[in-house]
Amino acid sequence: MRKEYQHLAKKMSHGQQMVFENEFELRCRQPSLGVVYALLLGWFGYHRFWLNDRKGGLVFLFFSWTLLPALFSIFDALCMRELCTGFNNKLAKQLYDDIQQISPY
Repeated sequence: MRKEYQHLAKKMSHGQQMVFENEFELRCRQPSLGVVYALLLGWFGYHRFWLNDRKGGLVFLFFSWTLLPALFSIFDALCMRELCTGFNNKLAKQLYDDIQQISPY
C-alpha cells in the first residue's frame, strides 16, 4: 500500500486492505500520463475529464476554438502532480468509505 494511505489501512481488516489496494491501483491517476493528456489533448479538456472534473472539461471543450484552453492546458501539465494527488486523495477516501459501508465487520 502506498505510504500516504497507511493511516487508512490501520482501520481495516486484511481482506479490506487487499480490496482497497486492488481498487486503488486500478483507479488511481498517474501524473506522467496526465501530463501527456494535457499536452496532446488538453485543447479539448480531455485531461480534465480524465480527472473527473466535468465542469472544467466542459469549459475547455466549449472554448476549444480559442487559444485559451491550449495555454491553460500547459499550466495544468505543470501542475499535474497536484491535480493527480487531489484526485487520488478523493479516491482513497471514497474507497475507504465504500469498503466500510459494505463490509459486514
